[in-house]
Amino acid sequence: MEHPIVLLGTIFAAAVLLSILFRFIKQASVIAFIVIGIVAGLFREHIGLSEEMIELFTELGILLLLFMAGLEIDFVSFTKRWKIVLSNGVGQIAFNVVIGILLGVVLLDIQTVPAFIFFGLCLTFSSTIIVISVLKSKKQIESYHGQIILGIMVLQDIAAVMSLVVLKSLSGDSSLWTAMGIVLVKLVILIGILYVLGRFVLLHLFRYLARAKELLFLGSLGWVLGIAAACQVAGFSPEIGAFLAGAALSFLPYRLEIQDKVEPMKDFGIILFFLALGFNLNIDKGVLALIAPVGITAVVVIFGTPLIMLPIGYLTRSKSRPTFFIGATINQISEFSLILATLCLQAEIFNQRTFLLITLATVITMILSSFGHQFIEKMYVFFKRPLSFLDEHSTKIKDLSTIANLKDHVVVIGYNEMAERLIDHYLLAGKQVLLIDLDPQVYEVLSKRHKNLICLYADIFDPDTWEEANFSESCLIASCLIEGQLVELGLLNWLKDNHRTIPFMAATDSRSEALELYDNGAVFVIQTEDLAAEYIGQLLTEQGTGFDMLAEKGKQYYALLRDAKSKGKLTFM
Repeated sequence: MEHPIVLLGTIFAAAVLLSILFRFIKQASVIAFIVIGIVAGLFREHIGLSEEMIELFTELGILLLLFMAGLEIDFVSFTKRWKIVLSNGVGQIAFNVVIGILLGVVLLDIQTVPAFIFFGLCLTFSSTIIVISVLKSKKQIESYHGQIILGIMVLQDIAAVMSLVVLKSLSGDSSLWTAMGIVLVKLVILIGILYVLGRFVLLHLFRYLARAKELLFLGSLGWVLGIAAACQVAGFSPEIGAFLAGAALSFLPYRLEIQDKVEPMKDFGIILFFLALGFNLNIDKGVLALIAPVGITAVVVIFGTPLIMLPIGYLTRSKSRPTFFIGATINQISEFSLILATLCLQAEIFNQRTFLLITLATVITMILSSFGHQFIEKMYVFFKRPLSFLDEHSTKIKDLSTIANLKDHVVVIGYNEMAERLIDHYLLAGKQVLLIDLDPQVYEVLSKRHKNLICLYADIFDPDTWEEANFSESCLIASCLIEGQLVELGLLNWLKDNHRTIPFMAATDSRSEALELYDNGAVFVIQTEDLAAEYIGQLLTEQGTGFDMLAEKGKQYYALLRDAKSKGKLTFM
Protein backbone atom coordinates (compact mmCIF):
# COMPACT_ATOMS: atom_id res chain seq x y z
CA MET A 1 0.00 0.00 0.00
CA GLU A 2 2.59 2.54 -1.10
CA HIS A 3 0.27 5.07 -2.71
CA PRO A 4 -0.84 7.77 -0.20
CA ILE A 5 -4.33 7.97 -1.73
CA VAL A 6 -4.92 4.27 -1.15
CA LEU A 7 -3.62 4.63 2.40
CA LEU A 8 -5.75 7.67 3.22
CA GLY A 9 -8.83 6.09 1.65
CA THR A 10 -8.40 2.97 3.74
CA ILE A 11 -7.68 4.94 6.91
CA PHE A 12 -10.66 7.28 6.51
CA ALA A 13 -13.02 4.40 5.69
CA ALA A 14 -11.86 2.52 8.78
CA ALA A 15 -12.20 5.71 10.83
CA VAL A 16 -15.82 6.13 9.72
CA LEU A 17 -16.75 2.54 10.56
CA LEU A 18 -14.99 2.61 13.93
CA SER A 19 -16.51 6.01 14.77
CA ILE A 20 -19.99 4.60 14.15
CA LEU A 21 -19.21 1.70 16.48
CA PHE A 22 -17.80 4.01 19.15
CA ARG A 23 -20.81 6.30 18.86
CA PHE A 24 -23.07 3.29 19.43
CA ILE A 25 -21.25 2.54 22.70
CA LYS A 26 -21.27 6.27 23.57
CA GLN A 27 -17.56 6.89 23.11
CA ALA A 28 -15.97 9.97 21.54
CA SER A 29 -14.89 9.62 17.91
CA VAL A 30 -11.44 10.96 18.82
CA ILE A 31 -10.76 7.61 20.55
CA ALA A 32 -11.57 5.81 17.30
CA PHE A 33 -9.06 8.02 15.48
CA ILE A 34 -6.35 7.24 18.05
CA VAL A 35 -7.00 3.50 17.77
CA ILE A 36 -6.87 3.68 13.95
CA GLY A 37 -3.53 5.48 14.13
CA ILE A 38 -2.04 2.95 16.55
CA VAL A 39 -3.27 -0.03 14.50
CA ALA A 40 -1.91 1.52 11.30
CA GLY A 41 1.43 2.00 13.03
CA LEU A 42 1.60 -1.74 13.75
CA PHE A 43 1.66 -2.37 9.98
CA ARG A 44 4.09 0.41 9.10
CA GLU A 45 6.48 -1.98 7.36
CA HIS A 46 3.74 -3.18 4.98
CA ILE A 47 2.34 0.29 4.30
CA GLY A 48 5.61 1.77 3.15
CA LEU A 49 4.89 5.40 4.03
CA SER A 50 7.98 7.60 3.71
CA GLU A 51 9.47 9.52 6.64
CA GLU A 52 8.80 12.78 4.80
CA MET A 53 5.10 11.93 4.44
CA ILE A 54 4.83 10.95 8.13
CA GLU A 55 6.48 14.22 9.12
CA LEU A 56 4.08 16.13 6.87
CA PHE A 57 1.05 14.38 8.38
CA THR A 58 2.34 15.11 11.88
CA GLU A 59 2.96 18.79 11.20
CA LEU A 60 -0.27 19.41 9.32
CA GLY A 61 -2.35 17.52 11.91
CA ILE A 62 -0.81 19.49 14.78
CA LEU A 63 -1.33 22.82 13.00
CA LEU A 64 -5.01 22.13 12.31
CA LEU A 65 -5.67 20.87 15.84
CA LEU A 66 -3.99 23.86 17.46
CA PHE A 67 -5.79 26.25 15.13
CA MET A 68 -9.15 24.79 16.16
CA ALA A 69 -8.13 24.86 19.83
CA GLY A 70 -7.40 28.58 19.54
CA LEU A 71 -10.61 29.25 17.62
CA GLU A 72 -12.73 27.51 20.26
CA ILE A 73 -11.38 29.57 23.16
CA ASP A 74 -14.14 31.62 24.78
CA PHE A 75 -12.27 34.55 26.32
CA VAL A 76 -15.52 36.42 27.04
CA SER A 77 -16.86 33.70 29.33
CA PHE A 78 -13.42 33.41 30.91
CA THR A 79 -13.20 37.12 31.79
CA LYS A 80 -16.71 37.12 33.31
CA ARG A 81 -15.69 34.55 35.93
CA TRP A 82 -11.93 34.96 35.95
CA LYS A 83 -11.49 34.85 39.73
CA ILE A 84 -13.22 31.53 40.35
CA VAL A 85 -11.80 30.11 37.11
CA LEU A 86 -8.25 31.09 38.05
CA SER A 87 -8.52 29.59 41.53
CA ASN A 88 -9.90 26.31 40.17
CA GLY A 89 -7.78 26.18 37.00
CA VAL A 90 -4.42 27.14 38.46
CA GLY A 91 -4.97 24.77 41.39
CA GLN A 92 -5.87 21.90 39.08
CA ILE A 93 -2.86 22.49 36.83
CA ALA A 94 -0.44 22.85 39.76
CA PHE A 95 -1.68 19.74 41.59
CA ASN A 96 -1.72 17.62 38.43
CA VAL A 97 1.77 18.68 37.36
CA VAL A 98 3.21 17.78 40.79
CA ILE A 99 1.45 14.41 40.81
CA GLY A 100 2.60 13.79 37.23
CA ILE A 101 6.20 14.53 38.17
CA LEU A 102 5.96 12.10 41.10
CA LEU A 103 4.57 9.42 38.78
CA GLY A 104 7.46 10.07 36.39
CA VAL A 105 9.94 9.56 39.23
CA VAL A 106 8.33 6.32 40.38
CA LEU A 107 7.30 4.71 37.10
CA LEU A 108 9.84 5.80 34.48
CA ASP A 109 13.56 6.05 33.97
CA ILE A 110 13.40 9.80 33.31
CA GLN A 111 16.73 11.48 33.86
CA THR A 112 16.31 15.20 33.13
CA VAL A 113 14.32 17.96 34.82
CA PRO A 114 12.62 19.12 31.56
CA ALA A 115 11.43 15.56 30.94
CA PHE A 116 9.89 15.39 34.43
CA ILE A 117 8.10 18.72 33.98
CA PHE A 118 6.78 17.96 30.50
CA PHE A 119 5.63 14.52 31.64
CA GLY A 120 3.69 16.18 34.45
CA LEU A 121 2.19 18.66 32.00
CA CYS A 122 1.12 15.88 29.64
CA LEU A 123 -0.92 14.33 32.47
CA THR A 124 -2.48 17.70 33.31
CA PHE A 125 -4.36 18.69 30.16
CA SER A 126 -7.93 17.45 29.70
CA SER A 127 -9.48 16.57 26.36
CA THR A 128 -11.36 19.61 25.04
CA ILE A 129 -13.10 17.41 22.46
CA ILE A 130 -14.50 15.00 25.08
CA VAL A 131 -15.30 17.66 27.68
CA ILE A 132 -17.21 19.90 25.26
CA SER A 133 -19.01 16.87 23.84
CA VAL A 134 -20.15 15.84 27.34
CA LEU A 135 -21.36 19.32 28.26
CA LYS A 136 -23.25 19.67 24.98
CA SER A 137 -24.84 16.22 25.12
CA LYS A 138 -26.00 16.79 28.69
CA LYS A 139 -26.94 20.42 27.92
CA GLN A 140 -24.82 21.66 30.83
CA ILE A 141 -22.78 24.37 29.13
CA GLU A 142 -24.95 27.01 30.83
CA SER A 143 -24.53 25.39 34.25
CA TYR A 144 -22.16 26.78 36.86
CA HIS A 145 -19.80 23.83 36.63
CA GLY A 146 -20.02 23.95 32.83
CA GLN A 147 -18.88 27.58 32.79
CA ILE A 148 -16.02 26.82 35.19
CA ILE A 149 -14.92 23.85 33.07
CA LEU A 150 -14.87 26.01 29.93
CA GLY A 151 -12.70 28.50 31.81
CA ILE A 152 -10.35 25.74 32.93
CA MET A 153 -10.04 24.61 29.31
CA VAL A 154 -8.93 28.15 28.39
CA LEU A 155 -6.31 28.11 31.16
CA GLN A 156 -5.08 24.71 30.06
CA ASP A 157 -4.76 25.93 26.47
CA ILE A 158 -2.72 28.92 27.67
CA ALA A 159 -0.52 26.62 29.78
CA ALA A 160 -0.06 24.32 26.78
CA VAL A 161 1.04 27.21 24.56
CA MET A 162 3.50 28.40 27.20
CA SER A 163 4.79 24.82 27.34
CA LEU A 164 5.43 25.01 23.61
CA VAL A 165 7.28 28.29 24.18
CA VAL A 166 9.55 26.63 26.73
CA LEU A 167 9.98 23.58 24.49
CA LYS A 168 11.02 25.84 21.62
CA SER A 169 13.56 27.48 23.93
CA LEU A 170 15.08 24.13 24.90
CA SER A 171 15.73 23.25 21.26
CA GLY A 172 18.19 26.14 20.78
CA ASP A 173 21.96 26.11 21.22
CA SER A 174 22.12 29.17 23.50
CA SER A 175 21.40 29.20 27.24
CA LEU A 176 17.85 28.45 28.39
CA TRP A 177 17.11 31.94 29.74
CA THR A 178 18.50 33.65 26.65
CA ALA A 179 16.52 31.34 24.36
CA MET A 180 13.34 31.85 26.40
CA GLY A 181 13.79 35.60 26.27
CA ILE A 182 14.15 35.54 22.47
CA VAL A 183 11.11 33.28 22.06
CA LEU A 184 9.00 35.45 24.38
CA VAL A 185 9.96 38.57 22.45
CA LYS A 186 8.92 36.87 19.21
CA LEU A 187 5.69 35.77 20.89
CA VAL A 188 4.86 39.32 21.97
CA ILE A 189 5.63 40.61 18.45
CA LEU A 190 3.41 37.94 16.90
CA ILE A 191 0.54 38.74 19.29
CA GLY A 192 0.93 42.43 18.46
CA ILE A 193 0.84 41.76 14.71
CA LEU A 194 -2.23 39.53 15.07
CA TYR A 195 -3.95 42.16 17.22
CA VAL A 196 -3.41 44.84 14.57
CA LEU A 197 -4.55 42.48 11.81
CA GLY A 198 -7.59 41.54 13.86
CA ARG A 199 -8.61 45.15 14.38
CA PHE A 200 -8.04 46.48 10.87
CA VAL A 201 -7.95 43.54 8.44
CA LEU A 202 -9.55 40.34 9.73
CA LEU A 203 -12.82 41.98 10.77
CA HIS A 204 -13.46 43.30 7.24
CA LEU A 205 -12.00 40.27 5.46
CA PHE A 206 -14.04 37.68 7.34
CA ARG A 207 -17.15 39.84 7.17
CA TYR A 208 -16.93 39.40 3.39
CA LEU A 209 -15.99 35.71 3.65
CA ALA A 210 -18.94 35.10 5.99
CA ARG A 211 -21.26 36.40 3.25
CA ALA A 212 -19.53 34.31 0.59
CA LYS A 213 -19.73 31.10 2.63
CA GLU A 214 -17.97 28.99 0.01
CA LEU A 215 -14.84 31.08 0.68
CA LEU A 216 -15.03 30.90 4.48
CA PHE A 217 -13.42 27.47 4.73
CA LEU A 218 -10.72 28.35 2.19
CA GLY A 219 -10.04 31.71 3.85
CA SER A 220 -9.68 30.11 7.29
CA LEU A 221 -7.34 27.42 5.97
CA GLY A 222 -5.26 30.02 4.13
CA TRP A 223 -5.10 32.16 7.26
CA VAL A 224 -3.80 29.44 9.58
CA LEU A 225 -1.30 27.99 7.08
CA GLY A 226 -0.14 31.49 6.11
CA ILE A 227 0.55 32.46 9.73
CA ALA A 228 2.26 29.12 10.39
CA ALA A 229 4.43 29.56 7.31
CA ALA A 230 5.35 33.11 8.31
CA CYS A 231 6.36 31.88 11.77
CA GLN A 232 8.47 29.11 10.24
CA VAL A 233 10.30 31.62 8.02
CA ALA A 234 10.83 33.94 10.99
CA GLY A 235 12.40 31.14 13.02
CA PHE A 236 9.42 30.89 15.37
CA SER A 237 7.20 27.95 16.28
CA PRO A 238 4.54 27.37 13.58
CA GLU A 239 2.52 25.42 16.18
CA ILE A 240 2.24 28.49 18.42
CA GLY A 241 1.46 30.58 15.35
CA ALA A 242 -1.41 28.23 14.39
CA PHE A 243 -2.91 28.42 17.88
CA LEU A 244 -2.71 32.22 17.98
CA ALA A 245 -4.14 32.41 14.46
CA GLY A 246 -7.22 30.58 15.76
CA ALA A 247 -7.34 32.73 18.89
CA ALA A 248 -7.31 35.88 16.74
CA LEU A 249 -10.43 34.68 14.90
CA SER A 250 -12.17 33.81 18.20
CA PHE A 251 -12.65 37.53 18.88
CA LEU A 252 -14.56 38.12 15.64
CA PRO A 253 -18.37 38.46 15.62
CA TYR A 254 -18.47 35.61 13.07
CA ARG A 255 -16.65 33.19 15.37
CA LEU A 256 -19.50 30.66 15.65
CA GLU A 257 -20.09 30.66 11.90
CA ILE A 258 -16.37 30.19 11.26
CA GLN A 259 -16.32 27.30 13.75
CA ASP A 260 -19.27 25.67 12.02
CA LYS A 261 -17.67 25.89 8.57
CA VAL A 262 -14.17 24.79 9.52
CA GLU A 263 -15.16 22.05 11.99
CA PRO A 264 -14.20 19.36 9.41
CA MET A 265 -10.63 20.67 9.74
CA LYS A 266 -10.52 19.26 13.26
CA ASP A 267 -11.44 15.71 12.27
CA PHE A 268 -9.10 15.82 9.26
CA GLY A 269 -6.26 17.10 11.46
CA ILE A 270 -6.98 14.51 14.14
CA ILE A 271 -6.86 11.62 11.70
CA LEU A 272 -3.63 12.85 10.08
CA PHE A 273 -1.99 13.45 13.45
CA PHE A 274 -2.97 10.13 14.97
CA LEU A 275 -2.00 8.26 11.81
CA ALA A 276 1.46 9.79 12.09
CA LEU A 277 1.46 9.16 15.85
CA GLY A 278 0.86 5.45 15.24
CA PHE A 279 3.88 5.36 12.93
CA ASN A 280 6.00 7.01 15.64
CA LEU A 281 5.12 4.31 18.17
CA ASN A 282 7.42 1.34 18.55
CA ILE A 283 5.19 -1.35 20.08
CA ASP A 284 7.12 -4.55 20.76
CA LYS A 285 7.51 -7.07 23.55
CA GLY A 286 8.80 -4.28 25.79
CA VAL A 287 5.25 -2.93 26.02
CA LEU A 288 4.46 -5.72 28.51
CA ALA A 289 6.72 -4.02 31.03
CA LEU A 290 4.57 -0.89 30.68
CA ILE A 291 1.27 -2.53 31.58
CA ALA A 292 1.56 -1.69 35.28
CA PRO A 293 2.88 1.89 34.79
CA VAL A 294 0.18 2.62 32.20
CA GLY A 295 -2.53 1.22 34.47
CA ILE A 296 -1.29 3.18 37.49
CA THR A 297 -1.09 6.39 35.45
CA ALA A 298 -4.61 5.92 34.10
CA VAL A 299 -6.04 5.20 37.56
CA VAL A 300 -4.34 8.25 39.07
CA VAL A 301 -5.68 10.54 36.32
CA ILE A 302 -9.24 9.14 36.36
CA PHE A 303 -9.71 8.97 40.13
CA GLY A 304 -7.07 11.44 41.23
CA THR A 305 -8.47 14.43 39.32
CA PRO A 306 -11.84 14.42 41.16
CA LEU A 307 -9.95 14.06 44.46
CA ILE A 308 -7.68 16.97 43.54
CA MET A 309 -10.72 19.19 43.00
CA LEU A 310 -12.01 18.55 46.55
CA PRO A 311 -9.43 20.69 48.41
CA ILE A 312 -9.66 23.29 45.62
CA GLY A 313 -13.44 23.35 46.01
CA TYR A 314 -13.07 23.68 49.78
CA LEU A 315 -10.61 26.58 49.50
CA THR A 316 -12.82 28.39 46.96
CA ARG A 317 -15.94 27.72 49.08
CA SER A 318 -17.64 25.90 46.22
CA LYS A 319 -20.53 23.50 46.73
CA SER A 320 -20.19 19.74 46.41
CA ARG A 321 -22.16 19.38 43.16
CA PRO A 322 -20.07 21.66 40.88
CA THR A 323 -16.85 20.52 42.56
CA PHE A 324 -17.65 16.85 41.91
CA PHE A 325 -18.92 17.46 38.36
CA ILE A 326 -15.79 19.46 37.43
CA GLY A 327 -13.40 16.78 38.66
CA ALA A 328 -15.43 13.91 37.16
CA THR A 329 -15.66 15.62 33.76
CA ILE A 330 -12.02 16.62 33.15
CA ASN A 331 -10.50 13.32 34.34
CA GLN A 332 -8.80 12.22 31.13
CA ILE A 333 -5.56 12.94 29.26
CA SER A 334 -5.92 15.28 26.30
CA GLU A 335 -5.20 15.07 22.60
CA PHE A 336 -3.20 18.24 23.32
CA SER A 337 -1.00 16.10 25.61
CA LEU A 338 -0.25 13.80 22.69
CA ILE A 339 0.78 16.80 20.59
CA LEU A 340 3.12 17.96 23.37
CA ALA A 341 4.46 14.42 23.82
CA THR A 342 5.11 14.12 20.06
CA LEU A 343 7.05 17.40 20.01
CA CYS A 344 8.99 16.29 23.11
CA LEU A 345 9.87 13.04 21.33
CA GLN A 346 11.07 14.97 18.30
CA ALA A 347 13.15 17.22 20.57
CA GLU A 348 14.61 14.08 22.26
CA ILE A 349 13.27 15.15 25.67
CA PHE A 350 11.11 11.99 25.80
CA ASN A 351 12.27 8.54 24.91
CA GLN A 352 10.04 5.94 23.24
CA ARG A 353 9.10 4.39 26.58
CA THR A 354 7.76 7.66 27.98
CA PHE A 355 5.99 8.51 24.72
CA LEU A 356 4.34 5.08 24.57
CA LEU A 357 3.17 5.29 28.19
CA ILE A 358 1.51 8.68 27.61
CA THR A 359 -0.17 7.46 24.42
CA LEU A 360 -1.60 4.28 25.93
CA ALA A 361 -2.67 6.06 29.13
CA THR A 362 -4.44 8.67 27.00
CA VAL A 363 -6.49 6.03 25.21
CA ILE A 364 -7.43 4.27 28.47
CA THR A 365 -8.40 7.46 30.31
CA MET A 366 -10.48 8.70 27.38
CA ILE A 367 -12.41 5.41 27.17
CA LEU A 368 -12.98 4.98 30.92
CA SER A 369 -13.84 8.62 31.59
CA SER A 370 -16.32 8.61 28.68
CA PHE A 371 -18.05 5.59 30.22
CA GLY A 372 -18.06 7.32 33.58
CA HIS A 373 -19.66 10.45 32.15
CA GLN A 374 -22.79 8.44 31.38
CA PHE A 375 -23.34 7.83 35.10
CA ILE A 376 -21.99 11.05 36.57
CA GLU A 377 -25.35 12.15 38.05
CA LYS A 378 -25.85 8.78 39.77
CA MET A 379 -22.28 8.84 41.07
CA TYR A 380 -22.87 12.26 42.60
CA VAL A 381 -26.00 11.03 44.37
CA PHE A 382 -23.92 8.17 45.82
CA PHE A 383 -21.11 10.50 47.00
CA LYS A 384 -23.31 13.44 48.03
CA ARG A 385 -23.36 12.59 51.73
CA PRO A 386 -19.56 12.15 52.08
CA LEU A 387 -19.11 15.45 50.20
CA SER A 388 -21.53 17.37 52.42
CA PHE A 389 -18.60 19.06 54.20
CA LEU A 390 -18.17 21.17 51.04
CA ASP A 391 -21.78 22.37 51.22
CA GLU A 392 -21.41 23.28 54.89
CA HIS A 393 -18.30 25.33 54.09
CA SER A 394 -19.56 26.82 50.80
CA THR A 395 -20.50 30.43 50.14
CA LYS A 396 -24.22 30.79 50.65
CA ILE A 397 -26.49 32.68 48.29
CA LYS A 398 -25.90 36.35 49.05
CA ASP A 399 -29.54 37.35 48.66
CA LEU A 400 -30.95 34.47 50.72
CA SER A 401 -32.44 36.86 53.31
CA THR A 402 -34.14 38.82 50.51
CA ILE A 403 -35.71 35.79 48.85
CA ALA A 404 -36.52 33.76 51.96
CA ASN A 405 -39.93 35.38 52.36
CA LEU A 406 -40.87 35.51 48.67
CA LYS A 407 -44.34 34.24 47.91
CA ASP A 408 -46.59 34.28 44.86
CA HIS A 409 -43.68 35.58 42.79
CA VAL A 410 -42.56 34.85 39.23
CA VAL A 411 -39.31 32.94 38.70
CA VAL A 412 -37.45 33.65 35.44
CA ILE A 413 -34.48 31.42 34.62
CA GLY A 414 -31.84 32.79 32.25
CA TYR A 415 -31.69 36.29 30.79
CA ASN A 416 -32.38 36.91 27.10
CA GLU A 417 -34.95 38.70 24.91
CA MET A 418 -37.75 36.40 26.04
CA ALA A 419 -36.83 36.87 29.70
CA GLU A 420 -36.79 40.64 29.20
CA ARG A 421 -40.37 40.61 27.90
CA LEU A 422 -41.57 38.40 30.76
CA ILE A 423 -39.86 40.57 33.37
CA ASP A 424 -41.33 43.80 31.95
CA HIS A 425 -44.82 42.29 31.78
CA TYR A 426 -44.94 40.97 35.33
CA LEU A 427 -43.27 44.02 36.86
CA LEU A 428 -45.97 46.21 35.24
CA ALA A 429 -48.55 43.82 36.69
CA GLY A 430 -47.14 44.49 40.16
CA LYS A 431 -45.56 41.06 40.62
CA GLN A 432 -42.26 40.37 42.29
CA VAL A 433 -39.86 38.75 39.81
CA LEU A 434 -36.91 36.55 40.74
CA LEU A 435 -34.34 36.37 37.91
CA ILE A 436 -31.67 33.68 38.10
CA ASP A 437 -28.66 33.89 35.79
CA LEU A 438 -24.98 32.95 35.90
CA ASP A 439 -23.73 36.05 34.08
CA PRO A 440 -22.18 38.46 36.64
CA GLN A 441 -22.85 41.36 34.28
CA VAL A 442 -26.58 40.60 34.29
CA TYR A 443 -26.55 40.52 38.08
CA GLU A 444 -24.67 43.81 38.39
CA VAL A 445 -26.77 45.73 35.87
CA LEU A 446 -30.28 44.44 36.59
CA SER A 447 -30.10 44.13 40.39
CA LYS A 448 -30.72 47.90 40.69
CA ARG A 449 -33.32 48.18 37.95
CA HIS A 450 -36.58 47.81 39.91
CA LYS A 451 -37.51 47.28 43.55
CA ASN A 452 -39.62 44.24 42.65
CA LEU A 453 -36.90 42.67 40.50
CA ILE A 454 -34.58 40.44 42.51
CA CYS A 455 -31.52 39.16 40.65
CA LEU A 456 -29.87 36.01 41.89
CA TYR A 457 -26.42 34.79 40.81
CA ALA A 458 -26.83 31.05 41.39
CA ASP A 459 -26.49 27.66 39.71
CA ILE A 460 -29.94 26.73 38.43
CA PHE A 461 -28.66 23.19 37.73
CA ASP A 462 -28.21 22.65 41.48
CA PRO A 463 -31.45 21.36 43.13
CA ASP A 464 -30.41 23.13 46.35
CA THR A 465 -30.96 26.43 44.53
CA TRP A 466 -34.62 25.49 43.95
CA GLU A 467 -35.09 25.04 47.69
CA GLU A 468 -33.12 28.09 48.77
CA ALA A 469 -34.78 30.35 46.18
CA ASN A 470 -38.27 29.36 47.40
CA PHE A 471 -39.47 27.98 44.06
CA SER A 472 -42.28 26.07 45.79
CA GLU A 473 -43.97 29.35 46.77
CA SER A 474 -43.89 30.94 43.30
CA CYS A 475 -46.91 31.45 41.04
CA LEU A 476 -45.01 30.81 37.77
CA ILE A 477 -41.66 29.36 36.76
CA ALA A 478 -40.44 30.38 33.31
CA SER A 479 -37.24 28.86 31.95
CA CYS A 480 -35.79 30.89 29.07
CA LEU A 481 -32.86 28.50 28.59
CA ILE A 482 -32.66 27.09 25.05
CA GLU A 483 -30.18 24.41 26.16
CA GLY A 484 -31.82 23.65 29.50
CA GLN A 485 -33.77 20.47 28.85
CA LEU A 486 -32.28 18.41 31.68
CA VAL A 487 -32.67 21.05 34.36
CA GLU A 488 -36.21 21.79 33.17
CA LEU A 489 -37.18 18.12 33.39
CA GLY A 490 -35.53 17.97 36.79
CA LEU A 491 -37.54 20.97 37.96
CA LEU A 492 -40.80 19.44 36.72
CA ASN A 493 -40.05 16.20 38.59
CA TRP A 494 -39.12 18.18 41.69
CA LEU A 495 -42.45 20.00 41.57
CA LYS A 496 -44.26 16.65 41.29
CA ASP A 497 -42.28 15.20 44.22
CA ASN A 498 -43.23 18.23 46.31
CA HIS A 499 -46.87 18.00 45.20
CA ARG A 500 -46.82 21.49 43.70
CA THR A 501 -48.96 22.47 40.70
CA ILE A 502 -47.07 25.64 39.78
CA PRO A 503 -47.40 26.59 36.08
CA PHE A 504 -44.13 25.87 34.30
CA MET A 505 -43.12 27.49 31.01
CA ALA A 506 -40.02 26.62 28.98
CA ALA A 507 -38.30 27.29 25.67
CA THR A 508 -36.61 24.94 23.23
CA ASP A 509 -35.59 24.74 19.58
CA SER A 510 -36.58 21.07 19.28
CA ARG A 511 -40.03 19.59 18.73
CA SER A 512 -39.08 16.33 20.44
CA GLU A 513 -37.87 18.24 23.50
CA ALA A 514 -41.07 20.32 23.51
CA LEU A 515 -43.15 17.13 23.47
CA GLU A 516 -41.11 15.66 26.33
CA LEU A 517 -41.60 18.81 28.41
CA TYR A 518 -45.36 18.72 27.81
CA ASP A 519 -45.47 15.03 28.74
CA ASN A 520 -43.77 15.87 32.05
CA GLY A 521 -46.17 18.64 33.02
CA ALA A 522 -45.12 21.90 31.33
CA VAL A 523 -48.12 24.17 30.69
CA PHE A 524 -46.56 26.02 27.75
CA VAL A 525 -43.41 25.40 25.71
CA ILE A 526 -42.08 27.96 23.27
CA GLN A 527 -40.69 25.99 20.36
CA THR A 528 -38.70 28.71 18.63
CA GLU A 529 -38.75 27.24 15.11
CA ASP A 530 -42.52 26.68 15.17
CA LEU A 531 -43.06 30.15 16.63
CA ALA A 532 -40.98 31.71 13.86
CA ALA A 533 -42.87 29.72 11.22
CA GLU A 534 -46.22 30.81 12.67
CA TYR A 535 -45.15 34.46 12.72
CA ILE A 536 -43.89 34.48 9.13
CA GLY A 537 -47.08 32.70 8.10
CA GLN A 538 -49.17 35.48 9.63
CA LEU A 539 -47.08 38.12 7.85
CA LEU A 540 -47.46 36.39 4.49
CA THR A 541 -51.21 36.06 5.00
CA GLU A 542 -51.56 39.76 5.87
CA GLN A 543 -49.42 41.11 3.06
CA GLY A 544 -50.80 39.01 0.23
CA THR A 545 -48.54 38.89 -2.83
CA GLY A 546 -46.70 42.16 -2.17
CA PHE A 547 -43.53 42.72 -0.23
CA ASP A 548 -44.16 46.15 1.32
CA MET A 549 -45.17 44.81 4.72
CA LEU A 550 -42.11 42.53 4.93
CA ALA A 551 -39.88 45.48 4.08
CA GLU A 552 -41.61 47.64 6.70
CA LYS A 553 -41.29 44.95 9.38
CA GLY A 554 -37.65 44.53 8.43
CA LYS A 555 -37.02 48.26 8.87
CA GLN A 556 -38.74 48.20 12.27
CA TYR A 557 -36.68 45.27 13.48
CA TYR A 558 -33.48 46.80 12.11
CA ALA A 559 -34.25 50.00 14.05
CA LEU A 560 -34.79 47.96 17.23
CA LEU A 561 -31.45 46.19 16.76
CA ARG A 562 -29.60 49.45 16.14
CA ASP A 563 -31.24 50.99 19.21
CA ALA A 564 -30.33 47.99 21.39
CA LYS A 565 -26.72 48.08 20.19
CA SER A 566 -26.37 51.85 20.71
CA LYS A 567 -27.72 51.54 24.27
CA GLY A 568 -25.45 48.61 25.03
CA LYS A 569 -28.32 46.37 26.10
CA LEU A 570 -27.33 43.09 27.71
CA THR A 571 -29.56 41.14 25.34
CA PHE A 572 -27.47 42.39 22.42
CA MET A 573 -24.18 41.12 23.87
